[in-house]
Amino acid sequence: MADDASPFPFAAFGPYTTLHEPTLSIVNPEGIHIGSWVNIGSFSVIEALVPERGVSVHIGDGTYIGHFLRLTAVGGVHIANEALISDRVYISDTSHIYEDITQPIKRQGLRDGRRVEIDEGAWIGIGAAICGNVRIGRNAIVGANAVVVNDVPDFTVVAGNPAQVVRRHDGDAWNWVVDQVR
Repeated sequence: MADDASPFPFAAFGPYTTLHEPTLSIVNPEGIHIGSWVNIGSFSVIEALVPERGVSVHIGDGTYIGHFLRLTAVGGVHIANEALISDRVYISDTSHIYEDITQPIKRQGLRDGRRVEIDEGAWIGIGAAICGNVRIGRNAIVGANAVVVNDVPDFTVVAGNPAQVVRRHDGDAWNWVVDQVR
């Protein structure tokens, strides 16, 4: 899709933003705000699932998003400026409810009251999953294929399933938290 143009009626679609084709699915584009100088790779799915809540997906200026993104919001997903999101990343503030064992899970609805915040300058590695009610801190790194289920502090590197802190910056230097092959 050419810069400054969109076939979808987004809440905002900033200048110099590119939505690469093919796009697999955009659900409720009126609930999606995309800033300026944003790049969203092909085969993306972006869903703002509760239209009556207004804008529930916000993608900040200068953000790069790779191919095959899956982003689902019920309450709110906020991606701040200059975030870097690699290919094949899953981001969701919700999950399926599983309370009634007599009903198929897909009929039980989605969890509400959660959020995802990805702060300025964060880098989400290829194949990572960001699973509801978490904050990824400023300039934090989520390693490839990591599964994030807890907050990630600013200036911290996490990896694994579930994601664990492996490195953090204390203001003066980087410190390894666990023994790593370097």
